Amino acid sequence: MSAILSTDALNDFIAPSVACIKPVESLPPPPSSTVLSVSREDDPSNVAAAENAAQISLTDCLACSGCITSSEAVLIQLQSHTEVLSSLERFPNRRFFAILSLQTVAALAVAWNVTTTEAGLMVDHLFVSHLGFCAVIREEVFREMELHYAAAEVINALQQGSRGSGKHPILASSCPGFICYLETTHPTLIPDLSKVKSPMAIGGMFLKALHQKEETYIVGIQPCLDKKLEGARRELSSSTWRPGDGGSTGNEPERDVDCVLTSREVLLIASERNINPLELPKTPLPTTPHISDNDEINTFLTTPPSFRTRNRDFGTSGGLTSYILHRLYALSPSSTITTTPGRNPDTITFTLTTPDSDSSSLSLARSYGFRNIQNLVRRLKPKPVRRLPGAATNPARLASRRPGANAAEALPVFVEVMACPGGCTNGGGQVKVEDIPSNGEGALSQKELLRVVDEAYFSGDDEARGEEMMEIDSPPAAEVGVEKVVDVWNQVTRVEVDKLVFTTFRQVENDVGNKAGKDKGLEMASKEDGGW
Repeated sequence: MSAILSTDALNDFIAPSVACIKPVESLPPPPSSTVLSVSREDDPSNVAAAENAAQISLTDCLACSGCITSSEAVLIQLQSHTEVLSSLERFPNRRFFAILSLQTVAALAVAWNVTTTEAGLMVDHLFVSHLGFCAVIREEVFREMELHYAAAEVINALQQGSRGSGKHPILASSCPGFICYLETTHPTLIPDLSKVKSPMAIGGMFLKALHQKEETYIVGIQPCLDKKLEGARRELSSSTWRPGDGGSTGNEPERDVDCVLTSREVLLIASERNINPLELPKTPLPTTPHISDNDEINTFLTTPPSFRTRNRDFGTSGGLTSYILHRLYALSPSSTITTTPGRNPDTITFTLTTPDSDSSSLSLARSYGFRNIQNLVRRLKPKPVRRLPGAATNPARLASRRPGANAAEALPVFVEVMACPGGCTNGGGQVKVEDIPSNGEGALSQKELLRVVDEAYFSGDDEARGEEMMEIDSPPAAEVGVEKVVDVWNQVTRVEVDKLVFTTFRQVENDVGNKAGKDKGLEMASKEDGGW
């Protein structure tokens, strides 16, 4: 058996496990009378009903042993564009806000054949002018916070020698598909996860805490189906930061992000409201949205940052690795940076070499796609020790089996991990080829579409800036702005900053096929404002 194929990898995501099922069922309505009818099994009406019974297909499945828990499947089903539209009607007094990801903007720009700037403005008009949202906030403003605190986490770990030493690399935690995979399949690696929240999670709590005295509804617009699971995590609800929520006698906790939409669902919303996206204005809204009474916070939220997160070196998922690398470089300007491509385009390693230091170098890596994630996990997990019963244990041999024990197997201090091959621009909720009106000959294939979306993502608001965006000052002006705004937010909300930017993770038991687990998921998901 090869080193790549082992018994631990027999449940590879390419071949779902035996236990994999379609867990969401549509229960039949109660009979209106006691009269029973008999029909043929191959009757067309029965076939149609059977086809509509399951709402989660295998292509939507997460890669945690080839299946998702039944509770998670229910929560995915309940977060949809129809839920947002019905909430607008059910809660006319709530203030609705949307957090718009840059990957979604790039996909919509390609679908509508406009620039990313124009696509963002069109989304503003769709949600604010037509649906009645208070504002559409660019996720970049919250990504600034993620980058700032993620870099601080790595730098502190290196200085303390507790984490990021090569034996215990810090793993990026902003990809919910990867988080679900570790929590259900490799819980021993949970301590290695970064504690910093994703930009969407930071933004949801930032806005909820800012409007504690009024009812709000936060919608995340993301490229990824797994983000729906992230929005439903109990760790990302008011129970973690608002006293009295989630207790036995307290209020029911509210999700920090009430509902998550995918890029494709933006198109569905326009279709259901009979809105032609191409007729939406490509100009700014007539008035600047009023999000907060604090002028400094309002300016921060309504002015997309000028920070450079769309350079090609940053990748398509926010640029965590490259940002942290250049923050480390800013601390030691005499260092040199070496880039080493991996075995495929989705892996790359950056090495920072400091000539005047005893520790000559350290590396950071980027790993996209579950094929590469599983290779990484195999490197991180201790190798099994095989010995005959009663044989003496050799401590030196056991030590050699720990991850990173050999110099040749040295691990990066930080790994940016994303479940989708190609990164977040290739998320499962992105616009597909069939969503774009075909032009006949020369129509894009799915692979070509991804390439065009990547180009739109990297182009940014000003294509003329190009590669000059790579410079990072020490400290970056953006970081100073982030710290100032977070301090103001803390004074306004009286909520601890650590609760805004950090989260926790836990082992999750996969209960697919377990009716009790499914019933529990239905009960929790049916709560109007509750997380789980």
